[in-house]
Amino acid sequence: MNFSAQNLLIVHPGALGDGLLARPALRLLRISFPGHRLIWFGHRELGDALVSAGEVHQSYSFDTLNYLAYQGMKDSPYEKFLSIIRRCDKAIGWLEDAEGIWRSWLNAAGIQDCILRSPHDRTLLNHHMADRYVEILQPWIQVARFLCDREKSRTLAVPLVFPRSHSGRPPYPDQKPLIVLHPGSGSRSKCTSPVLLASIVKGLMLAKPKWNICLVGGPADNDALLNLQGLLTHLDFAVLKGMDLLQIADYMQHAQLFIGHDSGLSHLVASLGVPSVLLFGPTDPGKWAPRGIHVAVLRKSCHCLGKASISRCSEMPCLSFSQDEVIENVDKVLGRVKGAVASTSFECIDEAFTMPCLG
Repeated sequence: MNFSAQNLLIVHPGALGDGLLARPALRLLRISFPGHRLIWFGHRELGDALVSAGEVHQSYSFDTLNYLAYQGMKDSPYEKFLSIIRRCDKAIGWLEDAEGIWRSWLNAAGIQDCILRSPHDRTLLNHHMADRYVEILQPWIQVARFLCDREKSRTLAVPLVFPRSHSGRPPYPDQKPLIVLHPGSGSRSKCTSPVLLASIVKGLMLAKPKWNICLVGGPADNDALLNLQGLLTHLDFAVLKGMDLLQIADYMQHAQLFIGHDSGLSHLVASLGVPSVLLFGPTDPGKWAPRGIHVAVLRKSCHCLGKASISRCSEMPCLSFSQDEVIENVDKVLGRVKGAVASTSFECIDEAFTMPCLG
């Protein structure tokens, strides 16, 4: 690390999906402060992914650290934390700091130029979370122009690009187009029925017989995977699990289609530029869904208000899609992406922008 360079600390306590929604704001910080290194402070896997994709320069994890408990102890995590932030002259914290704890820490380390505000702040004017992250930068940057340009230009939404596997072996050696389906999410209330997912898989096998299908899941998705696999006996498909975030991202870069719910993995895959069909339930896609012509979001009417109402809802009508609706949107989103690639002039393509081959 070049200690003589100016550094900008970014504190983000959110998980994968929230962190990826902050990417437009990260891009704006890189554009507005080209002489600064961006130092990410948050959850380990998300920070590692952002560094690997070149979104930030360096990351540190506070996953297992309790700074307040160790304050003042020599060689404690708190003191190591202070040694990091003393190298920064600016700090942005996308968090609530009502008691002023983070501000006092940052000021004590010599950082006076701080913005500390949660993207959930009800006084923010924008609705979509990505725009709310950008809006919080207003004390430093004129964000109105950026938000307007984002509506007009794809170059402000460059997909994540991860380095290829260091093992020397491609994670997906087959030349057939790849469809990935994620049956889980961070909450069961966000997931449609395994019966519908099974019918979608069967429909895709009929509609695209030359494409491979892979089911993917993390540690929290074991039940969802097992339930779906039990409905797909005697069918030929792969199952991908037990991989860390960077390995999954490496694999997903080879996909031509992704189907999932409102989850961190869906945000990751959409950020890679992979054509995606996302099934949204009680969460508001106008606030939380990934953006782009390569993303199709399906959602029925939802009448649940708050977590208590969602927990009492057993039918989940907002996730009651038909196989035909999903397959139709698969064709629509693939057609949109293929049309956009065909109509884009080479002079306008951002060097970092890549779209998956549609076969």
